[in-house]
Amino acid sequence: MMMMVMIIIIIIITHQHNTDSVVLQRARCLKTEIQKETRKMKDNIAEKTKERWHGKRIHGQLPRNLDEKLVDIEQSCRWLKSGEIKGETESKIVAAQDQANSTNYFKNKILKEETESKCRLCKQHEETIDHLTSGCPILVKNEYLMRHDKVCTHLHYSICKALGIETTDKW
Repeated sequence: MMMMVMIIIIIIITHQHNTDSVVLQRARCLKTEIQKETRKMKDNIAEKTKERWHGKRIHGQLPRNLDEKLVDIEQSCRWLKSGEIKGETESKIVAAQDQANSTNYFKNKILKEETESKCRLCKQHEETIDHLTSGCPILVKNEYLMRHDKVCTHLHYSICKALGIETTDKW
C-alpha cells in the first residue's frame, strides 16, 4: 500500500513537466487501485468492529435485539449522528438501549447478583428496559397513557405553531 502511494507521488512529481499520456494513464490506474484497496480496508475494519460490538455482553444487546425486517436501523440511529443532544442525555439513551440500567434483569443476568429478574410491578416478565418502557401490564393502565397524552399534546402544539394557528404557550 505504502509502495503504491510512493509510486503515485513519484509519478505526480515527474508529471509536472511530463505530458506523456502513458504516464497519466498509469497514474490514474494506480489511483483507482488505491481507492479500491482503501475501501476494502475500511469495510474490513467496520465489519470487525461490528462483530466485536455484537459480541459484547452488555453493549451488544441493541444490535442483537434489532430485527432488520422490523426496524429501519439507519433512521433509528440518525439521532446519534446529528449531534443535537447533550452528551449526558446521549449516554443515558445508549445505556437504556444496551439494557445497562439498574433493572432486576441487569442485576441478575449481567452483575450475577442473587436477585429475581422478574419485574417488580407485574412479576410476570423479565424486568428489562424494553419491558418497562412499553410492555408492563401494570404501567399500561396509567403511565403509558400519560406519556402518550403528553407526546400527543406536544405534537399538536408543534403542528399548530408550524401552521401559524394561534395557541397558548401552555401546551
